[in-house]
Amino acid sequence: MVLLPAIHMPTHPRMTVKQFKEWFESMDKNRDGNISKEELQEALSGIGMRFVGWKVWRGMVHADLNRNGVIDPAEMDDLIAYAKKRWGIIIQGA
Repeated sequence: MVLLPAIHMPTHPRMTVKQFKEWFESMDKNRDGNISKEELQEALSGIGMRFVGWKVWRGMVHADLNRNGVIDPAEMDDLIAYAKKRWGIIIQGA
């Protein structure tokens, strides 16, 4: 039998709504005011999330209410609610 070393998983990211919104703005690499799938994927990878492709796809389905392919500022509250519920991000004050 092969024993593998224990893998330490980081705790769930914690942030306030303000910090989440600042993180949201920092995701916007091209500064168009919206978050694309690619930008969201890079941001989630950057905080060490796993299964990022799946999480981004589900997040876009949930939060991109007008189906224009990006998360715009008007849809941020939907993304916050989804992140809190499904991504394990602990958002205080949400």
